[in-house]
Amino acid sequence: MLSRRDYLKAFCAAYLLPIGGSFAAEPKEAWSRKAFAAADSSLQAVKRHAFLCGVFDGTLSKRTFAAYLCQNISYLDTYASCLDLLAARLSQIQGFEQEARELKQWARETRDMRVWTIDYVKSFTGQSVNPSEIVPLPELLAYQDFEARAVRSADLGVAMAALLPCFWIWNEFGKALRPTAKLQDNPFRDWVEGMGSEASDVSARKAVSIADKLAQNGSDALRARMTDVFAAGCWLEWQLFEVVSHN
Repeated sequence: MLSRRDYLKAFCAAYLLPIGGSFAAEPKEAWSRKAFAAADSSLQAVKRHAFLCGVFDGTLSKRTFAAYLCQNISYLDTYASCLDLLAARLSQIQGFEQEARELKQWARETRDMRVWTIDYVKSFTGQSVNPSEIVPLPELLAYQDFEARAVRSADLGVAMAALLPCFWIWNEFGKALRPTAKLQDNPFRDWVEGMGSEASDVSARKAVSIADKLAQNGSDALRARMTDVFAAGCWLEWQLFEVVSHN
């Protein structure tokens, strides 16, 4: 898992350091192969996190899970906006028309998920959620800022790398934990059953392919920067589970 020092290094790389170098003439190894290896420690930490284990076996307190979902409601709003912005940028690049349409579709699905989450929290807590009253945790604000800055100001490959952890981490822990989940009498069954789905896997693989396509002809410096940003984002995904567990 990334140390705080490594995370800060990647954070600075995402916003402050220019990317130089020429484009390669020959196809390179898929960027995602090294990126996944760089983020594997964060992924493994997420898979074994007590928060998720408690959700999948139904033992986590409803209050803790509701607290996480409320943070996620705030996150999904800005994440959808990031997807829309990246879609708009990609639509201006020849050869990325389909990818831009997919990003727009994911933005719509993200907003639908936000509405579903608001209703879902009420279903097991009995209390309505007013999104305007949710107070984002500092760690969530840092993650939102991390993604928003990358999408607004970075190379398109770096922008996609910053948004990819939400696809990849969630799909991977869903596939790993869903098969052994306890569903009977699990108060979070509706949420658990949606994890690790075929649709989620398809979307994650498409998102990875977009990042690989953007990285394909990039310089070694760009690909390394994309990897740093992706790994940092995966660490931030872990951190959200961690901070909610202790608040």
